[in-house]
Amino acid sequence: MARVATWAGGRAGTTLTGAVAAIAMMFPPVRPPWPVLLPGASAWAAVPANAAATRAADMVARMRPEEKLSVLRAAPAPLGGASAGEGAGLLTWPGVARLGLPALRMGSFASPDPTDPAMPQLPFLALAAGWDPVLAHRAGALRARDEWARGRAMVRVGGVDLLPSGRLLAGEDPMLAGTMAGMVASGLMGGHVVPVFASLRAEEQGRGDGVVALPATLPVPAGRYMDGSLMGLSIALATAHGGAIACGGMHACGALSGLSTIVRDHWRFGGMLMAMPGALSGTDANAPAAVADGVDLEQSLGLEDGIYATPLRRAVATGAVPAARIDQMAQHVLTSLYGTGILDHPPSFNRDTKPPPASDTLSVAGLMADIGAEGMVLLQNENQVLPLDDRSGPVLLLATQALQRPLAALAAALGHDGIRVSTAIVRPDGTPPPQAAQVARAVMLTDRDADNAFITALADLGGHVVTIMMSDSPDRAMPWLDVVDSVIQAWSWHDEYAAPLAAMLTGTRDFTGHLPMTFTGGLYPPGMAYADYHAFERAHVAPLFPFGYGLSVAGGVSYGDVHVSREDATHLNVTFTLTDTADHPVRAVAQLYMTPPAEAGGVKRLVGWRSVTLTPGHVTHVTIPVDPHLLGQWDAGAGAWMVPAWTYTFAVGGSSVMLVHQASVHLPALHVAATLENLPAPTSPGE
Repeated sequence: MARVATWAGGRAGTTLTGAVAAIAMMFPPVRPPWPVLLPGASAWAAVPANAAATRAADMVARMRPEEKLSVLRAAPAPLGGASAGEGAGLLTWPGVARLGLPALRMGSFASPDPTDPAMPQLPFLALAAGWDPVLAHRAGALRARDEWARGRAMVRVGGVDLLPSGRLLAGEDPMLAGTMAGMVASGLMGGHVVPVFASLRAEEQGRGDGVVALPATLPVPAGRYMDGSLMGLSIALATAHGGAIACGGMHACGALSGLSTIVRDHWRFGGMLMAMPGALSGTDANAPAAVADGVDLEQSLGLEDGIYATPLRRAVATGAVPAARIDQMAQHVLTSLYGTGILDHPPSFNRDTKPPPASDTLSVAGLMADIGAEGMVLLQNENQVLPLDDRSGPVLLLATQALQRPLAALAAALGHDGIRVSTAIVRPDGTPPPQAAQVARAVMLTDRDADNAFITALADLGGHVVTIMMSDSPDRAMPWLDVVDSVIQAWSWHDEYAAPLAAMLTGTRDFTGHLPMTFTGGLYPPGMAYADYHAFERAHVAPLFPFGYGLSVAGGVSYGDVHVSREDATHLNVTFTLTDTADHPVRAVAQLYMTPPAEAGGVKRLVGWRSVTLTPGHVTHVTIPVDPHLLGQWDAGAGAWMVPAWTYTFAVGGSSVMLVHQASVHLPALHVAATLENLPAPTSPGE
């Protein structure tokens, strides 16, 4: 049912003072301090200097010129007191021993290898598919404990990027990706580790066909991506209340012209922008150009390699780079470090070779299991094949030789849950094994398009087929979709996923994941190989499985009418109800989308969500605050978000296309400052 509202009063919310505080309060409806400027007012809001920036400025004032230059690099320098060979492959930030600034070390953010095999790289897409900020914070906190114990001061955070990456590892929605990445970062900062929001590397792209989503011509104006990739980054920074940015990866640091103006003048971000090894190339291959592009610190793979070694010292000596600019760069570096407490609580260098404590190992396994439990997405369940029931006979599990390990792990977990299981390895010739014709239910594990013919042949035998996709590709072809019964998106495999996946297959727990990116099945119009859900909406094309999509085996959720209200001149609230229509508790991910009128030139976008555990028959009232800047369009000339005076429609539902109730509200024209304090607070994982 649609409702149209004008500005109306509402009840007051609670001011958010920090991401960790919000977690402790289980993220009730919050009211962040956005200074929204009415027409005619100044577009700039004063940002008070925080303690980290103040301490950084005081320290820079005490540093000698050579010391200021030294803190602008991280290189593989020897570590005093470290054992021979310890910390190999790590980079060292030298600190300033004279002033009590400890040396710190970090990995090269251009390396694809995890820092420690016992602590796997965070599976960001699986984590984002859970839509659970509390779990993201927990992941960051656990990572911080592990990295700090090994003497590492900085950790790269995935999920957001400077340039758009389409439906790749960074996801496709800036609010979801930014909030989840920011919550990971807040967990890291609570453990005295610096989160670095780093650019995507080529080997991390999630597409199976090798298409990489980069602009055809670089550099491009940074303002072009303010409502996309840079919005996600700004939300992550605001959610974490600190951190650092790294450029490099698939593009040089100068790929976005005007980035420094946005980061410093518009966002008022006081932390550092660092360059991965090799990122200062092309137009940035000289010190003055790199400094002009806003790079504060360079990672180098050699003691005297890099633009910020001899070339920067020479540029300062000749006056090409002013000494005052070096002061600013050093202050940015120290602000990021002071903001996490790493300089007051530095990790030791002598812990790198020690194995993690047993409790930490168990915590990692529990975290990965919970990510799998919340992030696996049920895409299809025809003929009620799921949940599996042992009364229907044994289940045949099949996989290629490459997936033999997850095959064995899942078979063991299903057996533990009381299901009779047999296993088979797919033959090189692709023909189904003889036992496939003798069972009523077959489960196929697949991570490649090359398995498609086999899956079709398996379904043609007449039994029920469950397909479990074990890759992060959003464009995995599914020509067998109409002949199989159930389809599960299980992401890139981790052994800890076996137990929760078995529980979901047998019905002892339900599927609650929702897609963090659009799945096309490899079917998309020409020119839309890496289009996000906004582009599909704009092109009036329905994707195979839309952004936000996810089914439940037995759960049922009913949405009530949507109401829009305004607390005051700056705060907008959307309220609705959720009812569990099943006979057992369910977890609902209620998504709120806003659609501006066609005259405003915008498209539907996610502006909030709630992940709520519902009780059967109980009505839950949900309130989602909406940040006005998510309604606007970036005005590069004004350096602010412009919200045109229009009627805006808000709709709730279970995905970007499955929206069941809506309401509209007429807004006056607003100018919204771009400072990080104006950005939305983390969204609640529960009520």
